[in-house]
Amino acid sequence: MKITWNPWLKKYYKEIIQYCYINKLHHSIIIESYNIKDTFKLIWTLSQWILCNKKKNMKSCGICSGCTLVSLYKHPDFYVLYPKNKKKNIDIVTIRDTIHNILKTAQQNENKILWIPRYEFLTSFGINALLKIIEEPPKNTWFFIGNNKIHTLHKTLRSRCVLYQISQPVEKIGYIWMKKYIEKNKHVCLTSLRINYHSPELAINFLTSPFYEMRYNLYFKIHYAINNNKFVQLLPFIYDKNMIVKINWIILLLLDAMKIKKKFFIFTINLDQINLVKKISIKYSYHNLYNIIQNWIKCRYQLININNINYELLIINQLFMWENIILNK
Repeated sequence: MKITWNPWLKKYYKEIIQYCYINKLHHSIIIESYNIKDTFKLIWTLSQWILCNKKKNMKSCGICSGCTLVSLYKHPDFYVLYPKNKKKNIDIVTIRDTIHNILKTAQQNENKILWIPRYEFLTSFGINALLKIIEEPPKNTWFFIGNNKIHTLHKTLRSRCVLYQISQPVEKIGYIWMKKYIEKNKHVCLTSLRINYHSPELAINFLTSPFYEMRYNLYFKIHYAINNNKFVQLLPFIYDKNMIVKINWIILLLLDAMKIKKKFFIFTINLDQINLVKKISIKYSYHNLYNIIQNWIKCRYQLININNINYELLIINQLFMWENIILNK
């Protein structure tokens, strides 16, 4: 497996390796990031170093049997748990079997690793099974769990582990990194960074995905709807499998208009749509914008949390409310 390293991961890698050098590395580590790929890269690189037979200070050699087997997913002391047979969760039998194997003596360099790439793969039964071995871990055994920050951790599991939260680089560095891989103007790149938790990798993925054009088209239609006060015409551009994402974009756009009204220009997210943002801020009063946003937030909550509801009708109702809002500059 070839890993493309991100420079903002270096400080976490060095810190963890240094603890390992002085035999003070905690045996159970949770690594969080809004970009789950960052946790994959960091844990993978750490695992390769721990299982390397010919370490070169803080780097793995990349050519020994340990490194080779890790790269092939065939290292006997490297356990990576994923759900099987297209299931959403790791079944309890798999976890128990892995724990049984990990209690045995290591087959190569005395070290063993259990890696769960995504916390959400675990059920409550799986967490309870893990807690038992985490509380009394075998010698030279490390447990790594990756987590997207949007998922709240089990309190007891969290208390038994050391938590590393990966911070994304400052915007300037993120933008410079993006320019190496994509040709977009500065406002587009900065907007993508701000939409995607300031993660350069997520920002690039967004700009090279259908979502970028989807967002552009939605905002173009909103511009037309505002000019003509015909928001119901937005229905076919919102109501689809990506409607929650699109509602999030609408909320961000309206929030930007509120920021412009208060002259909080540096906090604007949609820099590539600044003309539309200004247009909205001029047309609607601060109170109107607040009410529209609250209605969209309520709509989003209902779409996510209420079963057996007519999604299309809910969005139509929201668009009518927007259309009929009292314009009070």
